[in-house]
Amino acid sequence: MSEAVSRENFDEWKHHPVTKQLMKLLTADRETMKEGLIHGAFEDEQEVKGRCRAIAIILTLEYEDLFEVVSRGEANVH
Repeated sequence: MSEAVSRENFDEWKHHPVTKQLMKLLTADRETMKEGLIHGAFEDEQEVKGRCRAIAIILTLEYEDLFEVVSRGEANVH
């Protein structure tokens, strides 16, 4: 059985040093992929675009997002 996630749990996770390091790595990976897309470095651009979208969702995750069903095409990514 899974544990309920409180706002406090989420905030602790969001500000934990491991999470912060992970977010830095994801941000760098996403930027590398975006540069590669600009320069035509990938054979399967759709896969890379999907990865970039997935990373953007993780990077912008808010507590409320854990309880909302988001349509894949309507996700608010930056």
